[in-house]
Amino acid sequence: MRRLIINADQLGVNAQRTHGIFQCFEFGVVTSATIVANGSGAYAAARHARERGLPAGLHLNLTEDFPVSKPDDVSSLLGMTGVFLDHEHLSAALADGQIDREHLSREIRAQVEWILDTYGAPTHVAGQEHIHTHPAVIEALLPVLDRYGIRFVRIPCEEPLPPHGYQVSEEQLLKVREINGAAHAARTMYAAHGIESTDHFRGLTLTGNSSLKNMRHVLTRFPETGTMEIMTHPGSMSGYGTPFDLDPQRQTELRMLTDPSIRLLLAEKKVTLCSFADL
Repeated sequence: MRRLIINADQLGVNAQRTHGIFQCFEFGVVTSATIVANGSGAYAAARHARERGLPAGLHLNLTEDFPVSKPDDVSSLLGMTGVFLDHEHLSAALADGQIDREHLSREIRAQVEWILDTYGAPTHVAGQEHIHTHPAVIEALLPVLDRYGIRFVRIPCEEPLPPHGYQVSEEQLLKVREINGAAHAARTMYAAHGIESTDHFRGLTLTGNSSLKNMRHVLTRFPETGTMEIMTHPGSMSGYGTPFDLDPQRQTELRMLTDPSIRLLLAEKKVTLCSFADL
């Protein structure tokens, strides 16, 4: 059997991204989403996802915006302005022993409990900038997964690498190889505790390179067996937000994921759409 999860990341980060994700779920091929607990539209997005039956996981965010916890309770995770340290600075602080591991556990627990309260049981956990593959984060996350019976995480390991049928810069490939290395180690740590993932993953090289043509290239190279997740980031047009939100790629992905030809190609390849809830 060949099964495919098409996951839209960052549901609830803002109204425009959320609107685009729901369009791709209702009129396209998105079968799963991850909710950002500290997004500006997170509460409404989580309630709407529950009402519309959108299978959703937690998009663990420890590197952008404000914490879910009280700032004083997780102060070592925060910069001078009260927002999370960015990925680079958090990684360096973890390596230097400057992060209170109780603060890390507290914020992870707060975000998991937030999604349980607003949406219900998450189907899986992924992470902003794949922070859930960092060993210290895994150690803090594992007891929470066990406590709440969460059985799946994303393992963002995109292999094999080129040829994909589309051009990927050497700089991006270098970053993808770095993420793959962390993901390999993370899979071993999670598997040792009975936490599972999909057999295959795509989306790292599609980020910034998304188009209907390139999506078709990915699908025509679907592995012979197993379940694959494709990570996507669709969104409606927005006049404000981060550079990522304002990137025209958000609308390109929306059009790509609502194009009827994708369902036809999946049927031709005998690939069944599903979600983490079906695993």
